[in-house]
Amino acid sequence: MLKTLDIENVALIDRVSLDFSNNLNVLSGETGAGKSIIIDSLNFVLGGKANKNLIKQNSDFMRVVACFSAPFIIEVANILEEFDIEYDDEIVVSRKLTKDGKGDLRVNGVIVPVSNFKKISTLLVDIHGQHEHQKLLKDTYHLGIIDNFIKNDGLFKEYDGVYKKLKDINAEIKKLNGSSENQERMLDLLSYQIKEIENAELKENEDEILSQKRLVMQNAEKIFEGLNNAFNCFDKSGALIESAKDASSYLNSISKYDESLLEVADRIDSIKYEAMDIASLLKEKRGECEFDEYEFEEVDERLDKIKQLKRKYGPTLQDVFNFLEKSKKDYDDILNSREKLEKCLKEKNKILQDLFSLANKLHDLRVSIANDFENKTNKELADLGMKSARFKVEFSSVPDFDSFEKKINSNGYDEVRFLFSANAGQDLRPLSEVISGGEASRFMLALKNILADVDNISLMVFDEIDTGISGEMGYKVACKLANISRSHQVISVSHLPQICAMADKNIFVKKETINNSTVVSVIDLNFDNTLEEIARLSGGEHNSDVSLEHARALKNRCESYKKNIA
Repeated sequence: MLKTLDIENVALIDRVSLDFSNNLNVLSGETGAGKSIIIDSLNFVLGGKANKNLIKQNSDFMRVVACFSAPFIIEVANILEEFDIEYDDEIVVSRKLTKDGKGDLRVNGVIVPVSNFKKISTLLVDIHGQHEHQKLLKDTYHLGIIDNFIKNDGLFKEYDGVYKKLKDINAEIKKLNGSSENQERMLDLLSYQIKEIENAELKENEDEILSQKRLVMQNAEKIFEGLNNAFNCFDKSGALIESAKDASSYLNSISKYDESLLEVADRIDSIKYEAMDIASLLKEKRGECEFDEYEFEEVDERLDKIKQLKRKYGPTLQDVFNFLEKSKKDYDDILNSREKLEKCLKEKNKILQDLFSLANKLHDLRVSIANDFENKTNKELADLGMKSARFKVEFSSVPDFDSFEKKINSNGYDEVRFLFSANAGQDLRPLSEVISGGEASRFMLALKNILADVDNISLMVFDEIDTGISGEMGYKVACKLANISRSHQVISVSHLPQICAMADKNIFVKKETINNSTVVSVIDLNFDNTLEEIARLSGGEHNSDVSLEHARALKNRCESYKKNIA
């Protein structure tokens, strides 16, 4: 339920706050008073198109805040949980737009992308405006209406899962069904690439090892010189080693006087042996420093070869190995494509059989629902004064298995269109060809009244549902809105006194000039104000005794009706 709506700097509105009842709320006012601004504001905060032209003149931004009492709708709860949004009793939605086109939408203080919030808003609010008349006239819209009555979500999910399998297998078949000429060319290319890499006999990290080896060979002379100089530091007479021997001998000879000198002598011995080992190692390394030009050329050529392979299949050596494995797999896939194609075709046939069975179940379910929907719609239209009207749901022909695949889509194979006849003796024809504006309004109201029993949407908004309606028919429309409002919160923008009289809460939208500036404000009408508004909408003088008496009678009639449906 929508509890409050706060609007700031939208069109002609400085700032207004609206409170709503849980049942039927009616917005009325003079033509052009600004009722559409309120609906536009609600659309905006629910994730509708952000139009900078709606920002009030001389203002830098506009903001709309909607507060909903949190309904327990599992889909809403799941989406809120996905965005880590906590909520208890309320969902507060705030949306702002600045003149430079920047803005954000927040749910309980958490920024949420508008596209994602629409997943929530469509579960909370159903706004019916004049554009929906046009949707009603499109055949593509009709199947969705029928499907709204299907409570067996499992059947849809099962069909969707098998339909995805069909798309996947078709993609695989298309891949396998490439022309033989293309396959031959691909085999030649893959064979060449595989041989080129395998013949190179690459080893893991070979490029790094060879690069280091080449670096050593390139600097062999410097390395020899450094090793030779290091070795000469020990000199040929071994002065360092001899000195260490002598020092150790001296200390051992006097250790009987100071035993701690034995430890020092041991340390000197360690130095002696370490120096002998280092001298031997340096001599050995110096002996290895021979530059082999032939070996250097081999290393250089090998690195060039590896570089070429990395340039073609790299950029790293590991990438070359990965490319080789993938190429082998692709090569095997092509070689085995005929066998795989036959297997895929058999699998596809099984999938089509399963899908055909599920599509038939969907069709039978839809036909059963359509029959019930026809009866309910004809009854609703009769209640709305169209006693001679006839309505029928027409299904496309059912395909056999051989032609089934050409007709299926993600919803099955059904195509549906609504047929309508407004008067006795007239043939049923497509709804779009024969229905008038007033009839479309009543048809849509009948539809919403039926759908109210099956959907979980807490708020329905009707923007001038009374187009082309007057007199006693206005009372019938008001009754339908009252019926819906017993299970759903309803907000209706209306010019009809009957709908105004049926309201549980009346909100008057007023446009006036203050200090040479036009502003829109809203007023919650009390009982007496409501009678005056009913009188005004009825065409009489709103404060005359006769007009007020008629208004009171209409209000009493509506209140009596609501008591009977409570």
